[in-house]
Amino acid sequence: MSETRINEIIVAAIDFGTTFSGYAYSYREEYLRDPLQIYSNRWDGQILPQAPTVLLFNSEKTESYFGFEKLTRKMTIKDAQGRNMPAVEVFAAAIRHLKNHFMEQAKLRVNIQENEVRWVITVPAIWSDDAKEFMVVAAEMAGIKEDKLSLAYEPEAAAIYCKHMRLAKLREPGKDATIQPFPTGLKFLVLDLGGGTVDISAHQVQDDGSLKALREPSGGKWGGTLVDDGFLEIFEGLFGADFMTGLKSDIEQAESKRELDAEIEMKKRTIVGKSNAKANNVISIKLPFALLEGTKSAQFESALESGIYELIQGKLLIDNSILLSAFENSVSKIVEHLNFLLGKTELERLDAVVMVGGFSDSKVVQEAIKDVLENYPNVDLIIPENSASAIVHGAVLYGFNPSVISTRKSKYSYGISTSAPFVEELHPLSHRVQRDGSNQCEDIFKVFVKKGEEVIPGQTTATHEFNPSPLTRENQTIEVYKSEEDEPPKFVTECQKVGLVCFTVPDSDFDVTTVRVDMKFGGTQMTVSAVVNGPNGSKSVEAFFDWL
Repeated sequence: MSETRINEIIVAAIDFGTTFSGYAYSYREEYLRDPLQIYSNRWDGQILPQAPTVLLFNSEKTESYFGFEKLTRKMTIKDAQGRNMPAVEVFAAAIRHLKNHFMEQAKLRVNIQENEVRWVITVPAIWSDDAKEFMVVAAEMAGIKEDKLSLAYEPEAAAIYCKHMRLAKLREPGKDATIQPFPTGLKFLVLDLGGGTVDISAHQVQDDGSLKALREPSGGKWGGTLVDDGFLEIFEGLFGADFMTGLKSDIEQAESKRELDAEIEMKKRTIVGKSNAKANNVISIKLPFALLEGTKSAQFESALESGIYELIQGKLLIDNSILLSAFENSVSKIVEHLNFLLGKTELERLDAVVMVGGFSDSKVVQEAIKDVLENYPNVDLIIPENSASAIVHGAVLYGFNPSVISTRKSKYSYGISTSAPFVEELHPLSHRVQRDGSNQCEDIFKVFVKKGEEVIPGQTTATHEFNPSPLTRENQTIEVYKSEEDEPPKFVTECQKVGLVCFTVPDSDFDVTTVRVDMKFGGTQMTVSAVVNGPNGSKSVEAFFDWL
């Protein structure tokens, strides 16, 4: 029987993508019988389970429409003026739309109340702490209470889903072999290839079925949107840079831009790599109205004379080999980083690489990953069916049982600024200050968690005890810093300040001598607690992170 650690009767997960977004959900009773009994959203009259990540507002910003809604309502394109709203309000409106759509569907089966739903929102593992906090604030603005909300890292969610699935090995062309759900001891790397980001994590299945992190998450902004940029460069060569800039910025042309984006998204899946037998095929791209008007320009007619392109009945014909150039920037970065990771000691004797996310459907990317794995004959390449849904389905599983992630590896070194008696042989003069009649070395980076260190969600705790300042009794703060360096620097002047631990000591009659602050690492969000100590005992006080 599958474990469940929540009391809510439904877990609903929301996955925001750069190109498409959606949600999935499951009922606790069904999860206990079959963890993979998960329902994806369906949009009225649409085949795709996900909707375009597009949000439009009316000119007064009192109404908003998400995804396919804008296609079915007679809205003026002026509604896009809403893009000038603060980003957190835009995300809050998008979450509200997905939340309401889910509640409508779920209530058709069960009469549920909002407090009976546990919400899980997926975020890239490479996101910063303040970016994750941004999403929490947006969810709260959308009416989701903090105690009903969890964040799930996208590649971890995909890993959880793949652990349960029966998957097919793709190591030998034409000889797929069925395998059971991931067994104990299996080491696998997840390539989460999205529209905006590529997120990479590596895990090993433990005896209890949980997942142990092998490395800290990594990746970058190398997703499908880089390929979109490559396509647009090709179109700039056909229609001119000014014409394409106008298409992107002119509100009146927004519908043509949307149609072009949809066409590019579809063609990205049909273009093949150089070694494919269809590498020299011609790709047909349907041009939206605005681009058809642009075909009358002298620049476009000149391009046709080159013989490289053809225009037939409103469709632009381009050789597959030309469009391959649009993939070069993205694929080269993915391949370079994958080669880097496969050379690391922690990933020796890796068993599988799993590709998920919408961009993993690209045949060009698949071929590039297969080429890399030619040098690793014992590593299987696995691409699940419906790989684009693996993340949101895995987020549902995570919502029912967060302990399935038994360990993580810290992406950064975290710590605070402290001081110590100044020692000439150890400390630079630039950090010497005189305080209370003695020389002190300030700005020392006191490391709580080191980059790459294994952390256990909810358990790994760093404690700092200090004497509070009597001058700022009710507004005590501790500055928190991080470093991306493999070896943490000695001073916070070489780190990045990420925020403040804030707490108050409100009772003036409580004689405080020391304060103990506990920071818990290892979760998708760090948590903090504080206890004040005095001659008459100890007392817990409210504490929180204020991320910059």
